[in-house]
Amino acid sequence: MNWEAAGAIGEIIGALAVVISIVYLSTQIRSNTRATKASAGFEAAHSWATTNEWVVDLDPKFKARAVESYRPDANWNEFTPEERTDISLMHRSLFQKLEGQYYLLKYGYLDEGIWKSRSKWAASLVSLPFYREWWIQEQQQHIYSDEFVKVIGSIDVFEMKAAGIEDADT
Repeated sequence: MNWEAAGAIGEIIGALAVVISIVYLSTQIRSNTRATKASAGFEAAHSWATTNEWVVDLDPKFKARAVESYRPDANWNEFTPEERTDISLMHRSLFQKLEGQYYLLKYGYLDEGIWKSRSKWAASLVSLPFYREWWIQEQQQHIYSDEFVKVIGSIDVFEMKAAGIEDADT
């Protein structure tokens, strides 16, 4: 065997090794991406569930007032400043979690179904009179990124209702 033939065989073996390595690497990246998305989905659901768990332990009088804030005719001014603050902070924590979920979605780490469910809830919430006022105040305080505020504002609640989508559960 001459050196040219040995060199050609070496090049073919090297090329095959590179192709096999690329295939292996792409398989590992795909697997890692799925695992990352699964983890993000779990964390998104878990953070929401944790909020629901702590709501159970709230003072019964406060919970009753918080529930009243969901009435379609609830007015911001019928609540005391302390009640408004507590209700606002409770929902701020949810919206901050939701903003985190939006960025997970934006960068490809969160399943779109999770985002659609949460964003429909958020849009429905801020369409209620009490929370419309709350959302205006949250925006004035620059709590959330401009991008997130625009996304929430772009969700058409009337279109959701026309499609038969009722207010989502918290």
